[in-house]
Amino acid sequence: MLNRVTCFRFLHESIAAFRCFPCLHIHHESIRHPLNQEWVLCQPSAITSLLDHCTTMEELKQIHAQMITTGMIQETFFASRLLAFCTVPSSGRLDYASCVFGQIPHPNLFMWNSMIRACAHSRLTKMAFSLYNQMLDRGFSPDKYTFPFLIKASIHNSSIEQGTMIHGQIIKLGFERDAFVMSAIIKLYSLSGRIETARQLFDESPERDVVLWTTMVAAYAHLGDSEEALKLFDQMQVSGVIPNKVTVVSLLSACARFHALGRGQWLHSFIKDNKIRCDVLVGNALVNMYTKCGDLQNAGQVFNNMKMKNTVSWNVLIGGFVQNNLPAEALALFQKMKQNGMKPSEVTMVNLLSACARLGDLEEGKNLHSYINDYNINWDTFVRNALINMYAKCGDMNSAAQVFHTIPTSEKDVVTWTTMITGYVQGNCFKEALSLFHMMQTSRVPPNAVTLVSLLSACAQLGALEQGKWIHAYIDEKLVKSDVFVGNALVDMYSKCGCIEKAVQIFHNIPKKDIFSWNSVIGGLAVNGYGREALAIFGQLLEESDIFPDHVTLTAVLCACSHAGMVSEGMDHFSNMKNLYNISPTIEHYGCMVDLLGRAGLLKEAVSFTEKMPFEPNSIIYGSLLSACRVHHELELGELIAEEILMLAPNDDGAYILLSNMYSEAGKWNKVRRVRRKMGSQGIDKAPGCSLVEVNGIVHEFLAGDTSHPQCGEIYLNLMHLNSLICHASDLV
Repeated sequence: MLNRVTCFRFLHESIAAFRCFPCLHIHHESIRHPLNQEWVLCQPSAITSLLDHCTTMEELKQIHAQMITTGMIQETFFASRLLAFCTVPSSGRLDYASCVFGQIPHPNLFMWNSMIRACAHSRLTKMAFSLYNQMLDRGFSPDKYTFPFLIKASIHNSSIEQGTMIHGQIIKLGFERDAFVMSAIIKLYSLSGRIETARQLFDESPERDVVLWTTMVAAYAHLGDSEEALKLFDQMQVSGVIPNKVTVVSLLSACARFHALGRGQWLHSFIKDNKIRCDVLVGNALVNMYTKCGDLQNAGQVFNNMKMKNTVSWNVLIGGFVQNNLPAEALALFQKMKQNGMKPSEVTMVNLLSACARLGDLEEGKNLHSYINDYNINWDTFVRNALINMYAKCGDMNSAAQVFHTIPTSEKDVVTWTTMITGYVQGNCFKEALSLFHMMQTSRVPPNAVTLVSLLSACAQLGALEQGKWIHAYIDEKLVKSDVFVGNALVDMYSKCGCIEKAVQIFHNIPKKDIFSWNSVIGGLAVNGYGREALAIFGQLLEESDIFPDHVTLTAVLCACSHAGMVSEGMDHFSNMKNLYNISPTIEHYGCMVDLLGRAGLLKEAVSFTEKMPFEPNSIIYGSLLSACRVHHELELGELIAEEILMLAPNDDGAYILLSNMYSEAGKWNKVRRVRRKMGSQGIDKAPGCSLVEVNGIVHEFLAGDTSHPQCGEIYLNLMHLNSLICHASDLV
């Protein structure tokens, strides 16, 4: 409860509000009504009328002040009405209600119940039970309304022990036959995972009204047992109990959660056949069910036929478009929403920002950001996280970081940190991702599986093996749920860091492998030069798994053949792609075959293969051929291929460098100078060499001629020393 100082502050607020409001004042024992401006006598009937028409806390404070000055606050009836308004979640204030309640010397049972209900709704479980104990100490006996509020508090606190204790008191006081009370108990047990206990209580209930039936149906629906929920729904009708809209909405929610379109359509027909009024609640549930099941046509039809729509109605359909990968339609619907004069909510903004992220539409995303600011839409955690995600997905990492850093550290949850880290990884800012993770640890926010997958991806791209090992140890130590996504990320990280044996070991330990698991290990073995081992794993996929290979799998297989020089095996796998796996070769697969033939020195066959491709060769395929020409000293062919590359990519420094190296190896120094001059005249610079070194979990990046590192002087001194040692050793040899 509130202390005395706080209560006096609230009392002062009430008196001040009463004095300042021009339309509510005493005048010859009468007051003016704050809503309709009518003069009424200052009698009990006047206060009753004021309370009936009161809609805001400001108005209530004025009425409270009038009750204090006239002494009506001492009357139980008026005090109860005042307290009831304060404890309504939508318009009241629990702190003010606590003050009012504390000033009532002899509260009745209705007042105790009102306060317990308000605490339960606000998830203040301890306060709710404290009030209950005070009520018992004051000699009051709970009624059938007290117990459901206490059960609700137990559910919010996930405390089956408290709920069981209340159940015992219900039995002791003889309320176990009350359907309203038993409905709350059944909900408690079902949400606590004790559905058998809930069903037993339901079956043993002598009087089962529509509320009790609906509670049991909703319990099965919530657990995903739609078959038992619908079976109970049929029994309900056989028993002569007519389902209400809450029953139907519960079942529609289950159909939405488990994508049971057929059952949802049957329920829709049931609503029509039984003339259940399709109000906003039922309409929203139908639209939600259809969108979750991917039936946007029927969702739109139900939406358009709704006579009354609220913000939730628009949010459900906008969210449905986004979830079904129709982001442009979601943004178009938002324009109609505004034209209809409907004010969007935080949920609307989150869905729309997600649509912009999917489209990569930075301009529209910025417009939404401005809209949020201009219309004072609440900047809750979900909106801020959605803004970070939108900017990151649209490639504007500076704006994403700006939003991130405006959030107080205490308000950043694991999703906030993970969204920013993932944005850095997807934007190829791997060092920034690891640096932000260190900040996350300093803030004592534990990462989740998604965070760790993103970090492992960063380690894989940087080759940061020690950091990757630390994250792996963190996963094992903190017992983070190591699902298939985490397992796949570990396989990928170890593969790209060269620890292929560890990668294979982790792969075999993944209990339920998906196609990404197989692709990661096959690709890892391939790029690390274990071509035959990669093909052996591919054979296991075909023989032991019910998973079918995809185009990525075949790319990895062809890459394995290329790195291992297995030309005939590669040709066989390529030829069988369409016949055996129903996969049409893409330009990536053709590129692998060109690389395979080129590495094997079959340059004529590689060129012939390129000419027969159903695609126009790109600079990457020509680059593979040019590399093969250099390895196998085919200068004339290399010159022709270099011309093709420079036609497609005139500023490709790699082609110039390869051609220059081929000329230098052939001793054609005039042509080397000609290539270098052409690069200079066109402003093409060779990309500087880059090295990454990991020391104590920190990745240091060095470019050729780089002097930006804080220990640059020491580094170059050591390099000079190493160089002198190498020279001395070569002289000895």
